[in-house]
Amino acid sequence: MIRPEHHRSTLLFMPSHKIPAIFHALLIGVVATLASMAVSEDNLPPLMVDHGDFPELISAPTAPGSTSLPFAWTDQRAHLLKLFEEVQYGPLPPKPEHIDVSVEDLHYPTDEPIPFKKVVLTLRQKDATGTMRGYLTLPEQESDKPFPLVIQPRFALPNPDGSFPEPVPPPFARIFTDRGYALLEFDVPDVSPDDKEHYRDGTVHRLFGSAVDDTGSLMAWAWAFHRFVDAAEQLPYLDETKVVVTGHSRYGKACLIAGAFDERIAITAPSHSGTAGVAPYRKIYGNAEQLHNIAGFAPHWFRPGFADYSDRVSELPIDQHQLLALVAPRALLTTEGTLDHWTNPRGAQQTWVLASRVFRILSAEDRIATRVRPTGHIPDFHDLVDFCDAVFFDKELPDGFNNLAYPLD
Repeated sequence: MIRPEHHRSTLLFMPSHKIPAIFHALLIGVVATLASMAVSEDNLPPLMVDHGDFPELISAPTAPGSTSLPFAWTDQRAHLLKLFEEVQYGPLPPKPEHIDVSVEDLHYPTDEPIPFKKVVLTLRQKDATGTMRGYLTLPEQESDKPFPLVIQPRFALPNPDGSFPEPVPPPFARIFTDRGYALLEFDVPDVSPDDKEHYRDGTVHRLFGSAVDDTGSLMAWAWAFHRFVDAAEQLPYLDETKVVVTGHSRYGKACLIAGAFDERIAITAPSHSGTAGVAPYRKIYGNAEQLHNIAGFAPHWFRPGFADYSDRVSELPIDQHQLLALVAPRALLTTEGTLDHWTNPRGAQQTWVLASRVFRILSAEDRIATRVRPTGHIPDFHDLVDFCDAVFFDKELPDGFNNLAYPLD
């Protein structure tokens, strides 16, 4: 169970004109922790752009009752998944007809004894084929049980010729392996190159052709997470029931999409994901990124035409609190930095609080957490492992989780 310690509680209230009356009783029960405020009143980022109220998470059921809200969410969830495909990210490609998984032990020039493997997926769809590469770091200690698995895109800068350096276990791998977790990192360029001119040159578009013309890179990367979950199901030393997806910055956006769309994923943990991730489009605090910024910088991340909402954000039928809620009742951890101004951490707190309502409706309020630190654009893997231990092994979370950094708006 997730049990934050040493905190005082504040009840969450919202204006009646924004929330249907049926939810007031639920909202009163949503507890937000405001201990150790990370941001002083003098340094609070102001609301600079306000595009109006958030779209509702769930409509009031026509026949209220003790089970009506969870049933209503089942229908709403299917509706929202379709909206996120049709409006923002493009269609989620299907699982290929054939997936072959090969594993090769890798040797690298270091005294580190940590096991390191190359995992290659060969995918076939009709006459088309493609490959995806991942690199798996395992705990040194032997275990009679399969290892929980953390999946994330690999952080690697290309060589001048465009190739990527030979992989080695990442320097932070032991944060995971010393606690009994396997870490798998996959190469993003195999899936969909992060290039507005060439993003369709990867495996996703090669396999499915015109059927995924509207699939942006964020959705393609999310699909890649799903394929490595498929691989975990074929490897007996990995526990496919304890799969964690994470990513930082743009990859945090992708991991959030992956967790929303695939119910096999036990924990979704976007790190400093910002706009198109945890942060909202409608509420922009301080000098944070807006829809027109991200759609201009990386139009290939989205389905074609999404940038058309840049000058009419209030007409968006979705916003990111709904994407967070789609993870429920599975576990969700969001991490933010109060000095990471471009990612709109104050707006991200709003979406987290709103999404918490759905976790409560589904009796999963102990499955959602947030960790906010006074940092810039830097991930903290220790927080992720602490949260995983709480979810998987019923350990208590350290102090600091669920301490909200900003006043409740």
